[in-house]
Amino acid sequence: MLVGLTACGGAPAPTEPEAVTPEALVTQERSATAAPLGRTVWLKACATQKYVSADRNIHANAPLVANRDSFLGWEQFVVGDAGNDFISLRVSETGLYVSADPNAGGQVTGFRTALGDWERFTWVPQPDGTVALRAKSTGQFVSADANQGSTAPLYANRASVGCWEAFSFGIVGGGSEDRWVQVWSDEFDGNSLNTSNWTPNTSVHVNNEQQQYTTASENLSVSNGTLKLTAHLKTNNGYPFTSGRIESAGKREFRHGRIEARIKLPVGAGLWPAFWMLGNDINTVGWPACGELDIMENVGYGDWVSGALHGPGYSGNTPINGRFYTGSPVSDWHVYRTEYSSTDIKWFVDGVLVKTTTRGEVERYGAWAYDKPLYIILNLAVGGGYPFGLNGATTPYYGVPQSTANLIRNTPQTMEVDWVRAYQWR
Repeated sequence: MLVGLTACGGAPAPTEPEAVTPEALVTQERSATAAPLGRTVWLKACATQKYVSADRNIHANAPLVANRDSFLGWEQFVVGDAGNDFISLRVSETGLYVSADPNAGGQVTGFRTALGDWERFTWVPQPDGTVALRAKSTGQFVSADANQGSTAPLYANRASVGCWEAFSFGIVGGGSEDRWVQVWSDEFDGNSLNTSNWTPNTSVHVNNEQQQYTTASENLSVSNGTLKLTAHLKTNNGYPFTSGRIESAGKREFRHGRIEARIKLPVGAGLWPAFWMLGNDINTVGWPACGELDIMENVGYGDWVSGALHGPGYSGNTPINGRFYTGSPVSDWHVYRTEYSSTDIKWFVDGVLVKTTTRGEVERYGAWAYDKPLYIILNLAVGGGYPFGLNGATTPYYGVPQSTANLIRNTPQTMEVDWVRAYQWR
């Protein structure tokens, strides 16, 4: 689904004019042209009526040009909140930032890995429903003046807005939160796990993790409106720790949609809480062919979580990953969310889009494995390969330093989940 505005359009005319006040029309116009934060958009230059592209196959620095007849991954940009009323633009195909380098006359490119002042823009709505972009780096408007080259390269070098500096835009995949319809949730009310939604899994031993999952109430419980997965320093089945893990396989599975949970995490190097999904064909095709979507993982650091994809050709130390800083400690409540479709996968923290991976990016490494039902997993692991890769601990346990072993011994550590919800796009 595509929702867009054209250069000559504004807000759509109301079906009942007599019921709409002038003030409502102004509000409608503003909402139609406000920066669509967290959404993926295309931009079309007024002067050329061509789509803006950051195709890196043409030049490594991906200079933006307005010369494309259609919009694919290179012609799609994720709008982010860059603070203080500035926005950022990230190329959907690569996840890299659009930049206006003042040392290059304000040339607009799409290859920067980090967000700084050169990568900040002001989204300036125009009366006709188009938008102008003013670069923080130059204080000038972005222009697609064809006199600067046959491809209409973009430069942030104009003091005022005319047709060269105006862009229509469209939102890819829809642009309204109210189009997401909740189809399921578990609010973890009551005093026991809802077994119509979840099955505890006690048979998983992977990644050199150091825990035995159990169904004991000290490891897995529901009370006071939350699910609690708790790690203890307690030998069981030859493993030094016990903990909890639940899965929705065969009970609640979702093909494309939005999955989110409100979670509070423990902090301690080597603790490995996770909120993730697996393809429901894992028992027939195996891992990683089934596909794995890690919505949120943490390995004991208080200020960041990570997300990743694992599939055929991009598993284990996968190249498709990201580290997301939460703003406040992970021991506070945060909402972690993914949106996955046949074209891309997005990660959000507290409603803010933090990463987009396109199908084209995934297929550089291997097959896209996310056009099937996926089921949800919540678990609290202890130690293992991912924590070890960062903390390097081998004693007293693999991936678990002595400080964390002492922490768990003195105070068992809990991953707490307020709710899990699923939505589909309508």
